[in-house]
Amino acid sequence: MYLCVIILNRKEMEATVTKAKKTAKRQNGVLTYRQIRNRVGDGWAIIQDPERNRGIFIKGKLLYHSLNKNEVVEEFCKRKEENLYFMHCMKPDPNVIYLL
Repeated sequence: MYLCVIILNRKEMEATVTKAKKTAKRQNGVLTYRQIRNRVGDGWAIIQDPERNRGIFIKGKLLYHSLNKNEVVEEFCKRKEENLYFMHCMKPDPNVIYLL
């Protein structure tokens, strides 16, 4: 089981931008949630135009991903496209309680 958190607040993300520069990947094309999760692993991603069914993320266009959160936040802040979402995928630790 994977936990997926989508953060929508652009101002909050812009406030956390740092100068971290590491290798990341740029992606194009619409992918399902499972395909995105497999590519991103335990990392961070920028998704454009996500499709949802009853509020649950189904698929979207993976624009960028990296294991480094600050790098993804920096890329998110540079982009001017509409309907962008910041997403974190991770395999939750069974010994930790997560509050969403």
